[in-house]
Amino acid sequence: MPSRRRFRALLPVVVLASVLASVLACDEAAPTLPTAPVEPNLATFVLKASDNPGLTADVVGDISGDTVQVVLPSVLAVTALVPRFSVTLAGTVVRVDGEAQRSGQHVHDFTPNVTYSLASSTGAIHDYVVVVTVFTGLPVVTVTTVGGAPILTREDYVNATVAIYGGKENPQFDFAGTTQIRGRGNSTWGNPKKPYRLKLTTSSSLFGFPADRDWTLLANYWDPALVRNALAFQLSGMMSAIAYTPRCTPVEVIVNGVHQGAYQLCDHVEVATNRVPATSAGWFLEISDITRADADETYFHTPAIDAWSTQSDPYPSVWIYKQPDPPTVAQRATVEGEMLRFEGVLYGEGFADPDTGYAKYLDVNPTIDWFIVQELSKNNDAAFFNSVYVYKAPTGKIIIGPLWDFDLAFGNYPFDFSPTGWKIRNAAWVARLFEDRAFIERLKVRWQLLYSRRAQVDAFIVNYTRALEHSQRRTHAMWFPYDPTPLLLAGDLSASIRQPRARSFAAVLTDAYFPSEVNRVRDWLNARWSWLNTNINDL
Repeated sequence: MPSRRRFRALLPVVVLASVLASVLACDEAAPTLPTAPVEPNLATFVLKASDNPGLTADVVGDISGDTVQVVLPSVLAVTALVPRFSVTLAGTVVRVDGEAQRSGQHVHDFTPNVTYSLASSTGAIHDYVVVVTVFTGLPVVTVTTVGGAPILTREDYVNATVAIYGGKENPQFDFAGTTQIRGRGNSTWGNPKKPYRLKLTTSSSLFGFPADRDWTLLANYWDPALVRNALAFQLSGMMSAIAYTPRCTPVEVIVNGVHQGAYQLCDHVEVATNRVPATSAGWFLEISDITRADADETYFHTPAIDAWSTQSDPYPSVWIYKQPDPPTVAQRATVEGEMLRFEGVLYGEGFADPDTGYAKYLDVNPTIDWFIVQELSKNNDAAFFNSVYVYKAPTGKIIIGPLWDFDLAFGNYPFDFSPTGWKIRNAAWVARLFEDRAFIERLKVRWQLLYSRRAQVDAFIVNYTRALEHSQRRTHAMWFPYDPTPLLLAGDLSASIRQPRARSFAAVLTDAYFPSEVNRVRDWLNARWSWLNTNINDL
C-alpha cells in the first residue's frame, strides 16, 4: 500500500487523466458544425438573335458584381426580350418576381431594370440586376436625305426624313416627319464632325420642347468632355433675370445610316414664341467678326465696338441682323438709331444717372446675369468678338442675350486656359459699366446667389456626363484625336498667353480619357469660382 505522501503525489495525475478522458468522450459525441452554403452565381446572360427578332447577332451581357449590363447595338424595342442564362451551381432555382425562370423560355419587359434572384439548394440567395441599354442609352436622331444626297454647305438645304427614338423610358418623345437639313456654324463647320440645322416641314414639339420648325444639332467637336454647352445653359437657367435659355438634350445622330456620335439637339436661336422674346415687331442682332458675315447678311458698325475689336485684330466686329432679315431702310434707321443712341449715352457724361443714363436704355439685371455666366466660363467669344446677341421688343429696353456657343469656354480656349484673370470685365461696353458703382453693387448681390449654388452646379456636371458613359466611348473612338485644333479667330488682348495649351489628349484612347476630361472641367471651374469670388468681392 503506498504511503500517504506517494498517494498525494499521484492524485493530480489521476484527476488530469480523468478530465482528459471526459473531454475526449464529449468530443466524440459532439455534432459536426454545418458548412456555409455555396453562393449561386450567374455564369452567362445572353440575348440570342434566334430568340429575339430584330437582333442581327447575339448580345452577351457583361456580368460585374451584382449587375448584368446588356448593350443593344442598335435601336430595338425592349418590351419583349427572351434571355438565355446559365448558373455555376447545379440545383439553382432562378426567379423573377417570384416566378421560376427557364433559360430561353421567358419573355420580359426590360424597360425597367429586372432583378434575377438565384437560390441554391442549401438556401443561399444571390440577386442580379439586369440593365439593358439601347444603343448608347441616349435618344437617337436619324436623318435620311432623299436619294442619300450629301449635306455639303451651310446655305443649301437638302430634303430629308427625320426619325427620333426617344429612349426606352420615353416613348412619348418618338417622332417621325419630313425636314430639310443643312450645315450650320462658322469655324465649327470646318471640323470633320459637322453641326447641322433642321427645318421641319411642320412645326412640332421635340422632346417636350415648345413646337417650332427650326432646330439645331450641336456637334461639340472641340469639347472632349461633351458638357460645356450644357453646363452654360444650366447656369443660364439658374439666373432668374435671363428670360430665355436655349433648350437642349443630348442625342445620338445618324445621317444616311452612318453614326456621327453624341450631339445636342437644341432650339434654333431666333425670335419666336417661346424663344427670343423680342416679338415680331422687335429686333434681334448678333455681333460677329466681319469676316464671318455672309454675303446676303446685313450688318452695321458702332464706334465703341469698332474701337475695341480692332485693338488686336485688323477686322472689326459688326452687328448682323437676325431680325428683321433683311431689314427695310426704315427698319435700319430705327434699329441702328437705337443702338447708336444707347452707345452714345453709355460713353457720355452722366452715363450712370439711373434715370437719364445707360439704364434708361439697357435692361441691367439681365446684363449682369449674362456677364456672370460669361465671365465664370471665361468665354472668349463673349468679349464682344463673336456670338454675342442683343434684342429689343418694341416697348422694352435693350437686352444682352441669350447665351450661346461655349464649346471653347471653361478652360478650353487654347490661347487662354487659366482659371484666373478677367475675360469679359475689360471688354467693350462692360468695362464702362464697371465704372458705375451701382452696377458693381448689384453685380455682387447677383454673384453671391449663384456662388452659393456651386455644389448644385458640380452635381449637374457629374450627372450629365454619367449619362454619356456609353455614348462618349463610341464618340471619342470615332473622332479622336480631334484635329484640327481651334485657331485664333479673334483678337486676344493677352498676347503673352497666345500659346496653345498642352493638349490633354492621350496618345492612346483609353477608358480613363473621358473621366479625366470631365474632372478637368470640374477642377478648372472650382478654381474659377474661387478666383472670381475674391475679385468680385474686392471690386
